[in-house]
Amino acid sequence: MSTKPILNNKTFIVVCLFLLTLTFILIEYFKGGVITHHLLAREDLPGISNWWGLLTVPVLGLLSVHFIDKRRNKLIKSEAININYFDSKILRSFLFALLFGSIASLLWEFGQAEILQYYILLPILIAFFKPVHFTEYLLGFVVGMLYTFGGILPILIGTVSLIICFIMHKLINLIIGLFTKAK
Repeated sequence: MSTKPILNNKTFIVVCLFLLTLTFILIEYFKGGVITHHLLAREDLPGISNWWGLLTVPVLGLLSVHFIDKRRNKLIKSEAININYFDSKILRSFLFALLFGSIASLLWEFGQAEILQYYILLPILIAFFKPVHFTEYLLGFVVGMLYTFGGILPILIGTVSLIICFIMHKLINLIIGLFTKAK
């Protein structure tokens, strides 16, 4: 399955993400009101409404497609690679992150916060072996957590996680590079 036709239609992606977010927010609204998440979970601190997800999630989708397309075009120019392989890799990465975010949401919904606190660190462990700091991972993670946490918290948590994964992956590659050059 090729993702290139989907990636070429940025408007389609933005509209789909907007409609998905709107659907979840309307469900929230009719179940008693749209949730506002307060900093440090304290009511006396400022809060961020899930309504902001209508803006942040489509923008994240647009940025993700932009960076994926930029990476794809760079690979096309630099080397003759199998583009279908790259496209399917992007799709697999997105679906993996979607599954990861969905499981994290289910753990929260079923009151398994003690498991979730360790589960959420799994991408950092995976970053030791595989780069998981690309935008398709963030988008999949956010979409997977959208129903439970809205459009702001997953973006914040996912961005911090991506930065840590990036640092870990680069440090591991640097250390491996130092040891392989020393031989």
